[in-house]
Amino acid sequence: MKFSIIIVTYNRHKELFNCLESITRTLTPHPYEVIVIFNGDRTYMEKCSQTFKKFSLHFIHKTTPSAARNLGISKARGEYVFFLDDDCTLPETYFSLVDFTQNWDVLGGPDQTPQVSSTLQSTIGRALSSPLCMGPTYKRHTIRGGYLSSTSEKSLILCNLWFKKSLFTEERFQFNPELFRNEENYLLKELKNSEKVLHHSPHLFVYHQRKNNLESLGSAIIKSGECRIQNIALLPQKKEAFYLLPLLWLGLLCWMTFHPQSILTNAFIVYTALVALYYVVTYKAFSFRYIFLHYFILGTYSIGLIKGIWKFYPMFYSNLRENKSLIKESSSK
Repeated sequence: MKFSIIIVTYNRHKELFNCLESITRTLTPHPYEVIVIFNGDRTYMEKCSQTFKKFSLHFIHKTTPSAARNLGISKARGEYVFFLDDDCTLPETYFSLVDFTQNWDVLGGPDQTPQVSSTLQSTIGRALSSPLCMGPTYKRHTIRGGYLSSTSEKSLILCNLWFKKSLFTEERFQFNPELFRNEENYLLKELKNSEKVLHHSPHLFVYHQRKNNLESLGSAIIKSGECRIQNIALLPQKKEAFYLLPLLWLGLLCWMTFHPQSILTNAFIVYTALVALYYVVTYKAFSFRYIFLHYFILGTYSIGLIKGIWKFYPMFYSNLRENKSLIKESSSK
């Protein structure tokens, strides 16, 4: 068995069926298996088993996605494991772009907005691929750029991520079962600290359904910010400080709101103009929705960071005292 596709799902049967159907339409000369972990919801498990009889389906009582992924790994027989989200679909040529001859331990690519999406979803997709909005993590959402033979978790996203299975079976790495979100970031940092080889291919993309309203988008971003602080608290590193920059952005925005005559107002005018220019140059189009989403994403992410600091500060302080170098040895081995 060359590779195992692992999908963790919860209460998204329509998206899951679309995902599994897209897998059946892909072409690959390699033998593979599909493992679906139903995390706390078996409502559509029987229907799924009848439709996709060759796929391996498993149920686990409601737990963290990390623990569910670890279960999937324990069931996998492939030489490689490929993690795919249940709301993603694969292009038909996807597997032809996976180069198993490259010396990588981890391989990932970006996600893209499906071609059939609402105006809001398309706008969200473009905002996620903007470096002015996502900073160094924008590569997770864009097919621009070249192949990276040495990268980090900043360029990799869990909905489209490959691992050598030996990392889990022989070297005993695992997803931290305590993490509800951003679990791949913590694992990838551990692998990078252990000098594993992480590759990024911008053309190895999947289609990932975007949120269809601002409420669900804001909720997901706030949770990401909160879990980013949990990641930093568990594995403190100096280079993680750039993830806190949105806090500075939010602080300056609040200051400007109460001091509109401040020189800082000019900085936000320049930022807004740069956002507008970016979309005109990149997409030959402009809408005030782009500017609004940049401010919305940065603002909600900052709120998540604040929540995370409030919640996980004791953990961060404890780990910082134990390890003044800010680099903690892998605890997964």
